[in-house]
Amino acid sequence: MDRHSLQAQIDALTRLRGATECEIGVLTRFDIPELAELSLAAYGIRPSIEAHIEATDEMRLCFDGVFGTPLEGSFLGGWIEGELIAAIIVVVDPPVEEPSGLPQVIDLMVHPKFRGRGIATALVAECARRCKDWGASSLIVRIDEANVHLPQIYDIFQESESSPAS
Repeated sequence: MDRHSLQAQIDALTRLRGATECEIGVLTRFDIPELAELSLAAYGIRPSIEAHIEATDEMRLCFDGVFGTPLEGSFLGGWIEGELIAAIIVVVDPPVEEPSGLPQVIDLMVHPKFRGRGIATALVAECARRCKDWGASSLIVRIDEANVHLPQIYDIFQESESSPAS
């Protein structure tokens, strides 16, 4: 599968404006069941017991650091009326990449019913603010070309590069 890396400067990403309709907060292990359900919906995977178990295991592995080292508060969720509708998962030094010490988005998902409302943009901006607090100068995202939401991710990162300075 072809993959692309996108990198944007933290300062530019922090200036992005996204949806204000969702409440953004830190995800914890207690959110794993909801994250698994969100993952199935976001990636268009037909719900089944096997799919739910696999998605739950994958979310546990994220929290365990198998896909890279989590930073404090680097797993964020977006909630509307108590329902988890979006998530961004950021780690440093994922095992499939050369160690860079830079934060990398390893997953960004929005429930299909809530796409196109600026929720992913809001999550990226909040994540960038946290990255700045960690001392990072840029944020990387690796995307499989097969991801049907690739153009929207490119748009978020390109928008950040063309945003006027604050």
